[in-house]
Amino acid sequence: MSEGFVNGIKGRIGWALTALLTALLCGWVWLAAREPALSVVSGAVPGYVMSGRLFSERFNTVHAGFALDQPTIGKWLFWFSVMSATSLPALALIGWAADRSRVSTRVVFGLARAVLGFFLLSMLSWPFLWLVQYVWSMGFTPLRVCGLCYVAAGGLGVLAFVVWAVRKH
Repeated sequence: MSEGFVNGIKGRIGWALTALLTALLCGWVWLAAREPALSVVSGAVPGYVMSGRLFSERFNTVHAGFALDQPTIGKWLFWFSVMSATSLPALALIGWAADRSRVSTRVVFGLARAVLGFFLLSMLSWPFLWLVQYVWSMGFTPLRVCGLCYVAAGGLGVLAFVVWAVRKH
């Protein structure tokens, strides 16, 4: 691409196209984040933690391992990775191309950024809770510690991206 074309796009997308592109992006992430996001919004995840069941119930071994057709820790970490790797760069590109000097575009982009961040963090809620329960019930192993580190890094990475996307240009 020529430099003139690229510089011609930067900061040119208005609020309507920003809304459309970010809605498509949020729809893409929603495909994987639907169940975890609904469980957070419905109060199932917070209720599970606040009731004490996280530490009183024994870890269900059905969640151990990596099977994409089962509710496993590995499955949700995989989908979080796929959705983060595809959506965050796309959102950065939309933010670069959007005319965020206008309030309407900033609001649309801010809402999309918040929704996308919520979806991705919701996808981490289940594997995080299962890993905590796994460690609590059966002790530490290097793989479980790696899983906890991955969840922490993923969560901090999403939060850092959301904060980075807020910055003024």
